[in-house]
Amino acid sequence: MYKIISLFSGCGGLDVGFHEQGFEPVVCVDVDPEACKTLRCNADWPVFEGRIENFECSGYVPGVIGGPPCQGFSPAGKGNPNDPRNFLWREYFRLVHTLKPHFIVLENVPGMMHAKHSRHLQDLLEAFEQEGFIMTAGVLDAADYGVPQHRRRLFVLGGRGFKIELPAPTVERHVTVREAIGDLEEDCTTPNHTRNKHAPHVAERWSKLGPGEMDPNYRRSRLDPDKPSVTIRAGGGMGPRGDHLAGFHPPIHYKFPRQLTVREAARIQGFPDDWIFAGSKTAQGRQVGNAVAPPVAAAVAESVKAALVRNKIVERGVSGFVWSERKQRSFSFEEDQVPVASAG
Repeated sequence: MYKIISLFSGCGGLDVGFHEQGFEPVVCVDVDPEACKTLRCNADWPVFEGRIENFECSGYVPGVIGGPPCQGFSPAGKGNPNDPRNFLWREYFRLVHTLKPHFIVLENVPGMMHAKHSRHLQDLLEAFEQEGFIMTAGVLDAADYGVPQHRRRLFVLGGRGFKIELPAPTVERHVTVREAIGDLEEDCTTPNHTRNKHAPHVAERWSKLGPGEMDPNYRRSRLDPDKPSVTIRAGGGMGPRGDHLAGFHPPIHYKFPRQLTVREAARIQGFPDDWIFAGSKTAQGRQVGNAVAPPVAAAVAESVKAALVRNKIVERGVSGFVWSERKQRSFSFEEDQVPVASAG
């Protein structure tokens, strides 16, 4: 099993997919306490809860994966090219420079490729190329990988001295919303499946919406049961006055005049039902909306694994790896396995 470090882990969507393909996080790093609770209650992966700027490590780990914050690049927000979060990929680079892994995977919104943000992507690619990585970048739609949702995300893959291809689509027919969540219509026992009780006038208005129609007062639509969902987002939506709403505001259920539950949104993201989300309902929804869809992560991980095998990189462990937070706590992994062959 290849070992990895997971940065900006959130609730673990990227990690779930990679673990399915035989990768094991030696540490997950995230600043969100609720997301860290979710990681801890679902897996025994060590978790560093804190700012990535305070995360220190040394030694060797085969791979580094992660999705730096995307709010500064997303058209759903203000899209400020100078948002401080736009520069957090440099902390990712700092750790890669220290660890010298064989491969890296980064995920972000396609907005990172837009003209006003492209300098960040170009700087990122050039920095990793100077580290010896051959870089591949492209946008993948989750619906092409068995996720019942159109969700376009940028994936940047790098192999030290070798190329990692973007994965080809894994399905010929897209999965529909009804196929994904239809069995939850009358379910009352699945975790994270508490239904919202909306104001009567809101429920009445939503009951009149047809499939795909948008609420005239709020910028979210009713799902079409026979198509993939629109993108599940972490929060927001627009109020009647054009202002951004706080909290989790997923699409409207195709059958009932209510928004999706956290579990329905998680299903549409491709999470298994036994992956439990911690925190308030708003925090749970935010975690789901921010996550990488696990089936897409699994497809990317499979491409990474194929490239490692093809280039005879059979390292499975770590060597002298230690992580810490300003000397407050640390974990070590002392394993003898080192790469028996490198690409080239």
